[in-house]
Amino acid sequence: MMNNANAENELKISTDSPAGEILITVDQPLVPPEINPKEWPRSKKWRTVALGSTMSFISPIVSSMIAPALPFVAADLGFITEFEIEMALSIYVLAFAVGPLVLAPLSEVYGRRRILLISMIIFTVFNVACGAAQSKAQMLLFRFLSGFGGSAPIAICGSVVSDTFAKNEIGAAMAYYGLGIILGPALGPIMGGFLTQGLSWRWLFYIVSIISAVIWIAIFFLFPETYAPYLNYQERRRVDKIAHVQLRKPNVLSVLRDAIVRPFVLLFTQPIAQAIAIFIAFVYGVLYIVLTTFSALYTSKYGEATQISTLHYFSLGLGFLIANRFSGTMLDSVSVYMQKRYNTPHKPEYRLVLVMPGIFLLPVGLFIYGWAAENTVHWIVPDIGIMFFTISVGLSFQACNLYTVDVYNRYAASALAATTALRSFAGFGFPLFSDSLYARLGYGWGNSLLGFIGLVFIVPVPILFYIYGERIRARSKFAVG
Repeated sequence: MMNNANAENELKISTDSPAGEILITVDQPLVPPEINPKEWPRSKKWRTVALGSTMSFISPIVSSMIAPALPFVAADLGFITEFEIEMALSIYVLAFAVGPLVLAPLSEVYGRRRILLISMIIFTVFNVACGAAQSKAQMLLFRFLSGFGGSAPIAICGSVVSDTFAKNEIGAAMAYYGLGIILGPALGPIMGGFLTQGLSWRWLFYIVSIISAVIWIAIFFLFPETYAPYLNYQERRRVDKIAHVQLRKPNVLSVLRDAIVRPFVLLFTQPIAQAIAIFIAFVYGVLYIVLTTFSALYTSKYGEATQISTLHYFSLGLGFLIANRFSGTMLDSVSVYMQKRYNTPHKPEYRLVLVMPGIFLLPVGLFIYGWAAENTVHWIVPDIGIMFFTISVGLSFQACNLYTVDVYNRYAASALAATTALRSFAGFGFPLFSDSLYARLGYGWGNSLLGFIGLVFIVPVPILFYIYGERIRARSKFAVG
């Protein structure tokens, strides 16, 4: 158990003097440079990020891989209404809204490594249970619990990157980490489509469980602790044993309470956290509308077989790869350029420069996709529209995550948990009305409605924070001033 960020650095040393005890306040951390994550060799840093990205890849795959298999799952387990069938997919994402609010703050108390290991066990066990489910109630419960465990890498591993890399090199590392998160949902349906045709839908969950068990073993042996305050506490415990120093222990319940409440405090009191969370929630919600309806478009309107229809998800993946490649090389470069141009130190707002033009691709992509699908234009055209859309999603995701980490720094895990929770509620809720949206408005006006909402309410967000973000940060007790 570690002390929280605001606790005093105090050591009590017993002596033979009349005073009996000397209270020493330590202003500097006791973590030696050799175990300080920011001082690690580059190979160790990148190995850690690679493992975090792998965890963050396998978890979102499970959210969408079931989409092509839903008719088979429904037939076997007795799902009847469209709402029930959509719930089988969406309830996993609902757990992504709940899990981070508990698991991310706990990582600021017990360290990143321990929480990730425990969460991956939960993820693996309940994926096996999903494969063995015999009723729709069991499937919904087990999907939620596996999503709860799988939410930990999504909420925590972004903070692992900020723990490990300096500000002038974090952009490339964050892009590499984020690649797993954004590619997972796009590739999941492809995996699900082919495995369902060749094997039972149950093997979707068994195969993922085998892969996640292998990942857990790699984490256990190769993934080090990265959270500096926790490492600091551990080092003080070592000093305690060697020098017979009595370390003042924190109140466990008080620290836990503060850590778990903090994401809610950030979400309800911090304008930056609120706006970024709403921004990402809308983008993520629309993404999940696309993910859950994309294959059905090509089977219903273009007459393609299920396996062939899932191949169109590669257009989503291509857009994400382009965004990742671009943001990975440019996020740090743009910051360096802005620092030189304005002769200032790094500012979090410099992370938003890329997303300001990139966000316009979101409505443009939706307009192209919607009207091409409505008029059954050659399949390459809606694929191109979706590629533009996912380029925008990828750029927004990477830049806003990095902006959040820069703004809230030490409380990055709690801030990311708050944004992850809200976006996951959107990922859960938006697909539930997608069928009625397209049934009433069609693909053309349905996607145009989403595009116009994005154009009016979402596009201005990064522009406004680029202009006013520094002044807002200056008034916050959580943000970097």
